[in-house]
Amino acid sequence: MPASYDGSMARARTIELPRVVTYDGLPASAGGAHSLRTKHPHQAFGRVQRFADACTEPASAGSWTFEVWSGGPPALTERLVAVATETFGGACHRAPTHSRWNVSAESVNTALDALVAAGPDAVTEYGRSVATLIHSAPVRLVDPVDGVAYPDLAPDAFGRFAVDGYGRLLGGSGIRASIGSAASSLSLWLNLPADERLSLGARHLQDHLPFRLSAKHWRLWRPTRSGDSYLGNRIPSPVRQAGN
Repeated sequence: MPASYDGSMARARTIELPRVVTYDGLPASAGGAHSLRTKHPHQAFGRVQRFADACTEPASAGSWTFEVWSGGPPALTERLVAVATETFGGACHRAPTHSRWNVSAESVNTALDALVAAGPDAVTEYGRSVATLIHSAPVRLVDPVDGVAYPDLAPDAFGRFAVDGYGRLLGGSGIRASIGSAASSLSLWLNLPADERLSLGARHLQDHLPFRLSAKHWRLWRPTRSGDSYLGNRIPSPVRQAGN
């Protein structure tokens, strides 16, 4: 070590931590999810699949569940519970408000058929769908230039920084589709590179969604000076910057 060493060399070698842009669609204060704009369960499922196939790769195994809620027509509720039990086995969760079953990928179409049979007017006294098929999946967004997941976007690259108490991490995207007998929605947590790839990537997402991404829920996350945390600030929609 040089005799005149005073720590300035160490400060000069500060590591530049990565930045990332996120889209939260939608936060609870804004409704929690985007409407898929159809009452037909198979069509709603197709819209989710179109987006997932074009814009994502699986990051790990996703899950499918089927829920039947109380407060709807008694005969219909009883029939849905019977169909779910016969098709999916015993419920994995029971509560006064609803029951839930795990659904295998092979049984998804059967679940969709059950929703169709229930009809678009199958709602509870509070207006929610009597039955809902829910799909949750961690995903990685793909670069539209080569169709491959962005190699530099993963939770480990951002120190597995937790954005909230619900398990969402910087660098890790996810989708949650709720396909109901009366209405369907898609919740998005998307992470995009904070560089010249951003606008094209955002435009690619918009082109494969049946709804408009909100201009109010984009954030740029920068590392703090200490390098052990991140701060997120709202930014204009990069979709509009791409020409929308």
